[in-house]
Amino acid sequence: MSGNTFNAERFSLLFKQHFIHNNKLLLYSTVAYCGVVFLILSLTQMGNNLQPHDTENFIGFLFGFVGVFGILYVGHSFPAFRSKENSINYLMVPGSAFEKFLFELVIRIVIMLILLPLLYWVTFHLQGYFFALFTDHTFISLDIFNWVRAETHEINNTFWLPALIISAIILGFVLPFTGAAMFSKQPLVKTLFSVAVIVLLYTSVIYIVVEHLGLSNYRPGDAMWLIPNSDHSAIRFFACVLMLANLVMLFVAYRKLKEKEV
Repeated sequence: MSGNTFNAERFSLLFKQHFIHNNKLLLYSTVAYCGVVFLILSLTQMGNNLQPHDTENFIGFLFGFVGVFGILYVGHSFPAFRSKENSINYLMVPGSAFEKFLFELVIRIVIMLILLPLLYWVTFHLQGYFFALFTDHTFISLDIFNWVRAETHEINNTFWLPALIISAIILGFVLPFTGAAMFSKQPLVKTLFSVAVIVLLYTSVIYIVVEHLGLSNYRPGDAMWLIPNSDHSAIRFFACVLMLANLVMLFVAYRKLKEKEV
């Protein structure tokens, strides 16, 4: 194996190998995803007197479908690590640890965050126009970009609030990605359990510190980043925490992959 950290030709061969070996699975998964989206949208519309879905329905189902299917997909990253034999074969594939890590990151998170919303948008409109053929209602294509601009127009915090939201969404996928690199068996289940335990522990500690130790009565100065004392500083603080958490989790996943090569 070359000692080079990154080589574009080797990196592209990882994509070629992946799509050659998994083209049917990817096709079936795409059809299944679109089919489930179409079915649930149809059942929901029939339960609403065949009224076409509006923008709020679109946004709600978008987060639901991308969240559920995205976490399931990302939670099965590094599939070769599920057995010892496949792990050996995977580690012997020409390519550096960074290339293999970056490859998994791109196909599991980056491409997924592009394709799942795009496939959902296409299926949403196909379902809407299909139902319009058999009902008296008219389906109107949604201009999601105008809706986003209208919703964000009232936001005074032009950087930290979007950074907080985006970081939280990304962390929701980075956590199962890191868990898949750490756990060999049932990585998604173990990751969700670990996250639940950690969140419960930190919530309990924060409650004890704030309520029983009287930290809520402390009024720090505006210049202190680590102790938020207003809505703006709280958004800024948690945005920074989530961005740092994403970087730490990705570094942990990379180091676990490096460990397996030793």
